[in-house]
Amino acid sequence: MTSLGVLALESFAAAAALLLGLFCYDAFFVFKSDVMLTVATQIEAPAKFLWAAVGAGADAGGRYPFSVLGLGDVVVPGAFVGLLRELDKEQGRAGGGSEEEAREASYFQVGLGAYAAGLLSTFAANYLTKSGQPALVYIVPSLLLSAVATAASRGELPSLLEFESPRAAAAKASRDAWREEKKREREEKRRT
Repeated sequence: MTSLGVLALESFAAAAALLLGLFCYDAFFVFKSDVMLTVATQIEAPAKFLWAAVGAGADAGGRYPFSVLGLGDVVVPGAFVGLLRELDKEQGRAGGGSEEEAREASYFQVGLGAYAAGLLSTFAANYLTKSGQPALVYIVPSLLLSAVATAASRGELPSLLEFESPRAAAAKASRDAWREEKKREREEKRRT
């Protein structure tokens, strides 16, 4: 899972936009096209996880005998949960803290539970419909709604929606300093 270490989402707004875009992409290419089904069942690559489909023993009835979870169904939601961990660290919830904070679930814990609930929903829908399901259609609402509901219940919704990781803030400060330096250089050139 090296991908989780490489991919970092730097703000809640960007992460939510990415997840919503992937939600639409996943739903379209599963329900309105056979592209995802073809990729999942006919391309053998290390970009998917396979589980034996429930009830698909030796006689799978012509069905693909596996439930498939794509790498994108793990990596992007994992990066979102990582962003929630950054939020916890920023707010001092990453361990220690007051007794009241210790009883309250962290954003990371809520996000991890939401991801698990989204996966369970995906597999339940897969079993009930006996057809492939777009995992992100279940995972994305689970992640976003749980994070927003947790923040709203704590009165922290504005800080969640405006959250940028420390890396993003440092990159923004560095970019602003670089722009300021370039502006000074242009002004000096004009004077000479």
